[in-house]
Amino acid sequence: MKITDIQSLEVEQLTTRQAEQAGRSQGRQEAEKPRGDTDVIHLSPESRLMHKAGEVVYQSPDVRPEKVVALQDAVQQGTYQVDSRKVANKIIAELIQEK
Repeated sequence: MKITDIQSLEVEQLTTRQAEQAGRSQGRQEAEKPRGDTDVIHLSPESRLMHKAGEVVYQSPDVRPEKVVALQDAVQQGTYQVDSRKVANKIIAELIQEK
């Protein structure tokens, strides 16, 4: 599964939520100035988003049994149809992304 497969709406909502949380935590951090030799790490909203996307990918199963069963049934019944336009468009999109 690619990270780019995540729904854009979910990514937008996650980004907005993280930006709000970052704003709140930044206000708290300014009030709580580090003392002495304390190290502080600030992660960008993009890095938090990438971390969350990685967690989603890690937790996703490699095989979705409900899809496999549906496809097997369609193939056995002879009703499975390949949309050649979709296949061609996907191949072209993948080639463009590689460049």
